[in-house]
Amino acid sequence: MKKTFQKTLIAAAAGVALMSAVGTASANSLLFPYFTTATGAQSVLSLTNTTGNTQSLHYVYNYGAACTHYDASGSMTQNDILTHSIAATSAGGFGKAVTGDTSTPVYFPLANQTGFLVVSTKTAGSTAQGLQGSMAIVDPASGLVVSYPGISNGLATDVAANEGNFAAITDVNFALATLPAAIVSTSWYGVVVGDMSAAIAAGADWGASTTFTNNGNVYNNDEVAFSGTVTKKITCSGTVVAKDLMTGAQDAAVGTNGGLVKATAGTFTGGATGAVMLKMQTVQAAAGAPFSGKQFLHREPAGAF
Repeated sequence: MKKTFQKTLIAAAAGVALMSAVGTASANSLLFPYFTTATGAQSVLSLTNTTGNTQSLHYVYNYGAACTHYDASGSMTQNDILTHSIAATSAGGFGKAVTGDTSTPVYFPLANQTGFLVVSTKTAGSTAQGLQGSMAIVDPASGLVVSYPGISNGLATDVAANEGNFAAITDVNFALATLPAAIVSTSWYGVVVGDMSAAIAAGADWGASTTFTNNGNVYNNDEVAFSGTVTKKITCSGTVVAKDLMTGAQDAAVGTNGGLVKATAGTFTGGATGAVMLKMQTVQAAAGAPFSGKQFLHREPAGAF
C-alpha cells in the first residue's frame, strides 16, 4: 500500500473519530453493518471510550457468504481513542494509526472478505455506556469512499444477554429505487438484525433470516405498476438487486430506465426483528466526470408505505 494513501486514510479516519465523539450516541454494543478487506481497500475502525474505566472489548466479525463467526477480545484505557485497520497486516492492513497506542484492537485475518462487525464493552460496573465509533472505508477498485457511525443498541453489555442485542431495530419497509442502468448500477447489502446475544455467547454463526416481498407490484420510472409477487430470502446478511424482487415479465416491463420496489421484510426466523439495508450505487462511465467510476453507500431509510 502506498504511504500517501495510508496517510490520507489515517487522517480521514482520525477526522471520523473526532466527529463520532460529538455526534454519535453512546452505547455498549455497536453494529458496523459493512466492512471489506478487498485487495487494495482499507476499512478503518475508530473507537472512543468516553468512560473513566479501562474497558474490555469484544469484537465479533461475521463474514463471507455463510456469515461465519470470528471473535476475540481487545481493550481500551479510560477516555481513550483507538483507530486501526480492520484487516491484519498479513491481510493487507496497516495496523494501528498510532503505532505506540497501548490499546488492543482485534484485526480480521483474511483478505478479500466482506461482512459486518459488532463491538461491545464487557467491563462490569461501567455506568457511562461510553463506547462510540465509526467506520471509514476506501476502495480504489470500486471507487468507494465512505464513513458511517456505528449503530447503538444502548444497552449495558457487561450483561451477556445484552451483547449484540439489536432487537430494538424493527425496520421492515424499504423503498428500493434504482436509476437508469446505463448510468448507475444499484445493489443493497442487507444485514438481518435482532437479538444476537445467544449466538455470540455460543461462538456460533448468526443464522437468523428474513424474507423480503415486493408486495405484489413493481413500478417503472413513470409510476406505472406491474403486478406479480416475488420474494427474496436473506440469512444473516447478503446482497439484493432489484431483479431479485421481480418476475421476468416485471423486469422486462420496467426496463432499464430505473424503477421502484416497495419491499417488506417478514417471515423472521432465529430471533430476527428487522433489517439494516445499505444502498450501494456504482456510477457507470456514461455518467462522465466527476462521478464516473465512483461508488456511493448509505443506509437505506425505512418507513411505512
